[in-house]
Amino acid sequence: MLYTIKSGDTLSKIANRYKVPVFALLASNAEIKNPDHVFVGQIIKVPNIEDMPEDAEFEVPVLREQIVLRARSVVGCDIRYKLGSGGLNPGHNLPSHNKLCDCSGFVCWVLGLSRKTDIPFYKQHGGWIYTDSMVDDVNSSAGIFERLNFPEPGCIVVYGAGKKIGHVGIVSEVTDGTMKNVIHCSHGNSNRFNAAIQETAPTVFNRPDAIWGKFVG
Repeated sequence: MLYTIKSGDTLSKIANRYKVPVFALLASNAEIKNPDHVFVGQIIKVPNIEDMPEDAEFEVPVLREQIVLRARSVVGCDIRYKLGSGGLNPGHNLPSHNKLCDCSGFVCWVLGLSRKTDIPFYKQHGGWIYTDSMVDDVNSSAGIFERLNFPEPGCIVVYGAGKKIGHVGIVSEVTDGTMKNVIHCSHGNSNRFNAAIQETAPTVFNRPDAIWGKFVG
């Protein structure tokens, strides 16, 4: 769709309104060289994230605002939960080609990572990024995550499998040091909303073994 910039608009506000990542707006509007410089009356293209080419390449998000925007860009998309699926094509516009994904695959995609990796830390886990290996990473000083004592938007919240299945999501909203919303891919979301990726209250993560990690690459 085409959108005319109005007074007070920024690319971030437009991205939030239409649930597309800022970098998707930039990729669709090559004339915008600086995302902070748009003007009233300028006409831009707002892409439908699901209609973008499968091989579309996007810049890896590094700022927490970009991480949250990228996660939100696929909230409610027609993706169902399947353990072990998704997260192998981090540059693509969706976390899965076959519309099947799990929590780790989703988080890897959001962070611009492939769940099958040659990152040295993950060699001890067979080269796979999943909930248990992320927990080990957050608790170490040698991986790609830095442990946080308090959550912040754009960080991960994760707990390991133990005797069941672990879970991980992207913290999207924090108030007074407390998680208010998390974007995550789950079987429960898939059953309840008919779409596995949702932004919800952090109820499933309110447990003593859940920890927070900031992606530092």
